Amino acid sequence: MIEVKDIHKIFRGGRGLKGFSLNIETGELVGLVGPNGAGKTTLIKILATLQPADSGSAAVANFNVSTAPASVRASVGYLPDVPGVYQDTRVDEFLEFFADAFRLKEPRRSAAIERALGRSGLEDRKHDYVEQLSLGWKQRLLLAKILLHEPKVLLLDEPATGLDPLARLNLREQLKQLRAEGITVLISSHILADLEDICTRVVFIADGKNVIDAQPPSAAGEALPAAIRCQIDFEGAAAAADSVIARTAGAKVLERKDGRLVVELQGGANEASAFLRDLLATGVTVVHFDARGPGLEERYRRAFADRPS
Repeated sequence: MIEVKDIHKIFRGGRGLKGFSLNIETGELVGLVGPNGAGKTTLIKILATLQPADSGSAAVANFNVSTAPASVRASVGYLPDVPGVYQDTRVDEFLEFFADAFRLKEPRRSAAIERALGRSGLEDRKHDYVEQLSLGWKQRLLLAKILLHEPKVLLLDEPATGLDPLARLNLREQLKQLRAEGITVLISSHILADLEDICTRVVFIADGKNVIDAQPPSAAGEALPAAIRCQIDFEGAAAAADSVIARTAGAKVLERKDGRLVVELQGGANEASAFLRDLLATGVTVVHFDARGPGLEERYRRAFADRPS
């Protein structure tokens, strides 16, 4: 659905994109993550046909952004990092204006506006002025606006900036629903917890280039083995669990409290399964067992630890 190959775009001072590549399949919800100035907004603007690339190629919905920009725009809903709103219009007037801008004809025009009001939860506020809306409700309105023409792809640049926690939760639920409807989403954000909740995967970018999401090197110059974090809630004394941990190579206790242990294991799902089997065989009464890889914050720290903030 989105294909970017070796894109370059250099601005004065050397910032921009320097050979970035990306492939996103239909129905994915992909997060674009990196430090300020990494090239996130530049990439999104190129995909939205608002900036030309210096070299490389990019396509959205099988349309080349350079040679078929009109077809790309018809397929894309774009939300910039600093979106503008017409404060002195009513909500329904705002949507009507953009329905006309998208050249929607009746009966599709009226149906699109009603659907947008329903999606955003603004049916009861359609006669309110935009300036009366909170920032969270304005963001709902803007998302509804870019969906009027039923795009196949959404390009969202920092859509959660400035939103309160409840508004962020609402945005996350909206994006999950849109993905369930088959819409492909590329979202740039610095709010890692939100991305971890909604994204099918996350792509790292820095200095205009792809950043490999990998474990840090060891002192010998080799990649360290992958690690997985296991939370074990159990009943009874911890002695039996401690004996399993002691004989498990590479196991390290990260947290200990009554009835709970958090243990880091070297390896992945197979090692976690073997660890759980060993706990049960030793007689530990396991009430809850949760094993997962490093979270997005930890992955971000590893990927960008050597880069200036």
